[in-house]
Amino acid sequence: MPWARHAPLGYECSSKGDTRFSALFATLADGRTIEEAYQLDVKGYRSVTDNWRDAKGKPALNRKTRDELWKEYMMLWDVWAVENPQLIEELEIKSRGKVLTDMFATSTINQAHALSVIIDDIRVLERLKLS
Repeated sequence: MPWARHAPLGYECSSKGDTRFSALFATLADGRTIEEAYQLDVKGYRSVTDNWRDAKGKPALNRKTRDELWKEYMMLWDVWAVENPQLIEELEIKSRGKVLTDMFATSTINQAHALSVIIDDIRVLERLKLS
């Protein structure tokens, strides 16, 4: 499934779109939002602040590479998807024929990208079940 910052036939999954799929609102079973978990725990800012906004837009304190940050961000969304299968199913249906968008994305580490990977994986698994 394609993703982009903007697209004419986009399904916006940010705080300005379907907020259920925004990292600011998508909450893990442990009570952290994905934004909080990424900014504070993945990037290493929890040791200096409890406010994710203090870390937003700043480099990781723990010297993780871009690839490592992406993998851990993706893992947060994977956990969320397992915890919220009904929402992922709904997103897959609502976004058919569209592009997942995140108008606030400034890098490839964003919710539209992560959710597009999850939906692609689900579609592959469905095809495998049918064969």
